[in-house]
Amino acid sequence: MSIFWSRIRRLFLAGALLAAVVSVLESGTVSYLPVASKHNPPAGTAHCTLTGSTVGGALTLTGGGYAPNTNYAAEFQWPNGGAGTLPANSDGSGAISMSTFAWWPGTYQVSIFTTGRHTQLMASCSTTVS
Repeated sequence: MSIFWSRIRRLFLAGALLAAVVSVLESGTVSYLPVASKHNPPAGTAHCTLTGSTVGGALTLTGGGYAPNTNYAAEFQWPNGGAGTLPANSDGSGAISMSTFAWWPGTYQVSIFTTGRHTQLMASCSTTVS
């Protein structure tokens, strides 16, 4: 019978420990948000500009207000109906800058998203190339 009571005592102690951990987490004393979510700037502070003027010329994306040294995804909508995603990584001051080519005449649109599991739209911009 001593093995039975020993196991009951361990089960009781494990339950008490679990209850203590849950009460601390629910009290708000410990923040259990992912660290990466604390590095995103407040919504509405990030902005972008997309520039391009001629077919076959440079299509340049610039912007600011992003978290420093962070990876972002630039999701392009091409005038021919296609889409593509390119990396747009911020520098130490939170600025982004990247270039591609304007292969078709028409309106190019880009949306900047955070990367990872729960993406967040940071900014959108567009330009027309003729």
